[in-house]
Amino acid sequence: MKQTDKGILINRISYGDSSYIITFYTLEKGIQKFIFQGVKKKKIPVFPLLVAEITYYKRPDSELGKLTNIDAKNQLLELSFHPIKSIISFFIADVLNKCLKHEEQDEELYYFLEKFILHLNEEEELAHLPVFFLTEFSKHLGVSPNMSTSVDAIYFNVIDGEFSLLRPTGDIYYEGETAKLIYCLFENDLKSNAFTKLDRKKALDAMIQYYQIHIPQFGNLTSLPIIYDILYA
Repeated sequence: MKQTDKGILINRISYGDSSYIITFYTLEKGIQKFIFQGVKKKKIPVFPLLVAEITYYKRPDSELGKLTNIDAKNQLLELSFHPIKSIISFFIADVLNKCLKHEEQDEELYYFLEKFILHLNEEEELAHLPVFFLTEFSKHLGVSPNMSTSVDAIYFNVIDGEFSLLRPTGDIYYEGETAKLIYCLFENDLKSNAFTKLDRKKALDAMIQYYQIHIPQFGNLTSLPIIYDILYA
């Protein structure tokens, strides 16, 4: 039966000379996988974080549907043509592909992702966005750290997920400007111009390590070295 849904493209794998296996996080059904035959010849854009209305056929007993059309609902020209934004898009899609493996429908999460993608498309200050995405996304995954400590906290305990004024003992932690930057981003304080490239890189390191500890089978990101080279070198 023919169906339609809204979706965010989080992964694509080449299948033969002209087709893709594509993973969308959809509004109505969560994670869905499709084969899109002949798409390379049709020159339909299929870039990471594409937001589109999709048309497809899928049997109830099948894990793989057949995608017939992608209709982009927003002209995300910056994501597809801006070199740095396209790399950040690939990074975010990489994170989503690691975290959203079998997720079912979650309207709040879907609209958070759509809003963040539109923000990335329009934003000019880009250096903090990879870390900011990880802080915001962790709230929707239910693994965000305890934020009850004062803004003056100078330590971030990665294992326990806590900010503190006292140095942790025997745990993995980050301190100083790195911890302050992460705290500010969790509090949606984006006025981070006072922080250096090194602070932002260490903050990204901390949040990647945080995900690796708190998200099962998160592993390594293929996009991370590119982010380091482009934003923090």
